[in-house]
Order: sequence, then structure tokens, then C-alpha cells
Amino acid sequence: MRQFWPLILFLVIFLVALFGLNNAPVTKKSPPIMPQRIITLSPSITEIAFALGLDDEVVAVTRYCDYPAKVNSLPKVGGFVDPNIEAIVALQPDLVILGATRQYTVDQLQQLNIPTLAVYTTNLSDIKDSIKIIGDATQHQQQAQTLLAHIEQQISDVADKVSTLSRPKVMVTMGHSMGSEHVKNIYIAGQHDFYNDLILLAGGKNAYQGKHLKVPSLSIEGIMQINPDVILDVFPEASDHDADLSQVKRQWQSLKHVNAIKNNRFHIIEENYATIPGPRIFKLLNKMARLIHPELEWDEPAQ
Repeated sequence: MRQFWPLILFLVIFLVALFGLNNAPVTKKSPPIMPQRIITLSPSITEIAFALGLDDEVVAVTRYCDYPAKVNSLPKVGGFVDPNIEAIVALQPDLVILGATRQYTVDQLQQLNIPTLAVYTTNLSDIKDSIKIIGDATQHQQQAQTLLAHIEQQISDVADKVSTLSRPKVMVTMGHSMGSEHVKNIYIAGQHDFYNDLILLAGGKNAYQGKHLKVPSLSIEGIMQINPDVILDVFPEASDHDADLSQVKRQWQSLKHVNAIKNNRFHIIEENYATIPGPRIFKLLNKMARLIHPELEWDEPAQ
């Protein structure tokens, strides 16, 4: 069961990740030419490391890392925002890779003379940059190039199909209150995250155009005001957390004057990777494009 849920925990991690918008990596003490004992301190970074073929080099992860399955047997060194420094030191890593917004942890590890590499995964550009940076730091440049080429192909396959189409207003929601008849306390994608990038690449435009809030929270009135044409409710692995998706759907149906509800364009995103800004998040692009532009003929089913 993913401990990355319920959504309140995801939102905490998401907010922490959004505090930095600089793509430059932060390196403290040069890592060895070929790191042999790597610790990764976020689910997205763990996924990048394994996608680059660093299976044998990664010796520990956080308690929120559960992909690929083989990480479940690795030692856990705390969480994303509360890593266990003592456990990290005991494993004698020659490289710790973590989010660049975790400056306090970087400073702690630097004081202990542990090489660190801090990267951003806020938006899609950050994710691609991080793949290259981690590939360079671990002498896995070729693997990084191959992975990035695959990602660019995924992007171009969708972009070529939607480039000339009109762009409906899309709202991606990442959490809201359960247990009532009406949806409320709704957290949505703003203008600064990978969901916003995915919306644009998939042929939509973000229904929320505010520039200042990184993770906006809207009331029912706020949703009616922006009036999205499509609503994508991110709710991964609902069955693992006893979530009643029929109740979720009933909650949204109460907003019958919103275009997305009125035109039956509300969709729940259940993919287990939908909240992790790593290499698999690009798989979400195809699914989103199909939901935003169902009028197109798609050659293959979304994966």
C-alpha cells in the first residue's frame, strides 16, 4: 500500500517541492567518479535512478518509495521531509540524491562529509534536467540520453496530434474533502507545476490562470467562476485506501452548472504514478490528451 496517500501527505510533499523553481543542481562535495552506494530521498528521484539502471548502486530509499517493486526490500531512511540522518550515515553512502528544496538536509550531510546531489522535479523541464544531471553524476550518460529520447518521443506523439486544435479549459484537482454531499476544500494545479505543463502539452489550457499561488485552493464558488470544460481528479490507488469513488463522483455531480459536469467531462485519474514527478509522469500525457480531446482518433490505447 502506498504511504504517499492520503492526499494531504501528497500535498505537503508537493508544496515542499514547489518552493524552488531553479533548475540548477546543488552539489556539496564531489561524488566519486562511479558512485557505488547511492541513497535516494524522494520517490521521484528513486524512479529516475532505477530508470537509469542504478539498481545495484541504490542501497536505501525513503519510506514513501515503492516503485519499482524491488525498492520494497531496500532499507528505509525516513521520509522525504524527515530523513533519518543517523541511518543514512550508518549505510556509508558515497552519494545522496535529494530534492534541492531540502537545503537543511543538504547542510546536515555536508557537515558529515557525505557527497550530495540536489535536484528539482517541480515541472517537466526540471524532471528532464534531473535525469541528465543524475546520469552525468553516476556515469550513466548513455542511459540518460536513451530515457530522454523516449520521453521526447512520448511528447511529440501527442503534440503532433493536438497542435492545431482548440484548447478547452482544464482543471486538475489533487485533493478535496470527503464525507459530505458536496465537494469542498479543493486543491488544484496552478501555473508552476508539472500538471500545468501536461495540460498544455495535451492540448488544453489551465482553467486556473492565477500566477501567485503555487497550489491554489478553491471553493465551489471559485470553481464555478473559472468554469472548467474538463475536470481531471487525481486519485491514484483509491482501492488501496478505501476511497469510495462513487461518492467522489456524486460530490462533483452537485456542480451541475459547471461545464465539465454539465457535459459529462469529469474524469478520475487512478494511475499509481500520477502524483510522482519522475519518468513515468510522461505516460500521463497520453491519457490526459485522450480525455481532453476525445474527438481525435487515437491509434493505440492509453497505457
